[in-house]
Amino acid sequence: MMTDQTLISGAPRVKLKWYQVIDPITKLLFILDMTLLSFASMNLLLQAGLILVATLLLLFSKLSSTTFKALGFSLFLICTMLIIQGLFYSRNQTVLFSVLGVSFYKEGLIYATTLGCRVLVIILTSGFFMVTTSISENAAYLELSGLSYKTVYVLMSVCYILPEMMRNMRKIQQAQKVRGTNPQKTLIQKLKSVLPVLIPLVIKTLDQSMTRSISLQLRGFDNLNRTVRTSQRVYRLSRTLHIGLTGLAILLIGWSNFQLQSVYLRPYFPPNQ
Repeated sequence: MMTDQTLISGAPRVKLKWYQVIDPITKLLFILDMTLLSFASMNLLLQAGLILVATLLLLFSKLSSTTFKALGFSLFLICTMLIIQGLFYSRNQTVLFSVLGVSFYKEGLIYATTLGCRVLVIILTSGFFMVTTSISENAAYLELSGLSYKTVYVLMSVCYILPEMMRNMRKIQQAQKVRGTNPQKTLIQKLKSVLPVLIPLVIKTLDQSMTRSISLQLRGFDNLNRTVRTSQRVYRLSRTLHIGLTGLAILLIGWSNFQLQSVYLRPYFPPNQ
């Protein structure tokens, strides 16, 4: 039954989900903290924990086909890294296993697995951000928070560049199928169809971003006197979350710098015998 307030307003109140009351800056800071934490450690158990957290966030929010396709593309790149690093990593010493006389080394596989976990953390957290917030909501909130138009556009371009690449890839594959040049019946055929178009795919995606930026400038979106659309949504604990996540990011950056300095300065300060 509708209340009197609902009858007067003419529109029923919609109950917001948990991820809709979290502001976009908090989500961006969360992505930053997860990424910094992933890059600050080589521990595979920690990497697995971060992947689990990001996966649970996606499962309890909402899933999209774009996220699955981005994961599939990322897994293909990770498999490529495992093969290349397992064979040619500069610090390879210990042979882990051999396939048809080709030896794969433990050090290279661990290094590639760590890099792959970091890629998955970025993809999963960015996927959570993209499926739970719209482009207009992100841009409006970030501009209201004091960021310039150009900074907002750069952030939005980074977050949405992978889905754009996936859309361009589907267009290329559909064009190849229409021409009969891309049967894709086996895994080897799929690899042969993907590898030659990787560089043109990246160039096309970047060109689209530049074209979109020029179009927005011509429409006056970078005008200092432009009126920014206000957000009608009320977010919870925004300031507290901003302070906490920013502090965590500063600590992680400091910890990463300390680790790098200890690695590079270790040869000049050997331990006492």
